[in-house]
Amino acid sequence: MDTKTDKKWFTADDVELAKSALDDLPDLTEKRLTKSSVLEQLMPQIILLSESKGYSGEDIKSALESVGITVGIKAVRDILNSKKKTGKKVRQTRAVTTTAEKPAANGQQTN
Repeated sequence: MDTKTDKKWFTADDVELAKSALDDLPDLTEKRLTKSSVLEQLMPQIILLSESKGYSGEDIKSALESVGITVGIKAVRDILNSKKKTGKKVRQTRAVTTTAEKPAANGQQTN
């Protein structure tokens, strides 16, 4: 019998063996970072290049590609735009005074 043929049925021992083998696999989350995680870690350098060293989004994208990190220009622009949004002063709204809080125009108190 050929051992490389696909099995149609499995035993409970096969399942336990597979569970054990999968449990023994190493954690790769520290070695395999997503693009969004990489960009999040590079955000300070990306912003510095743009604000302090005069690099455009395209320049930064090319620099990342030269070290093997391929990202879209939109991802770089999103980082640069997020900095602009967080750097702006929050606009304050005026308090609205109701007529009950306003003093009467003729000097009389309203109750």
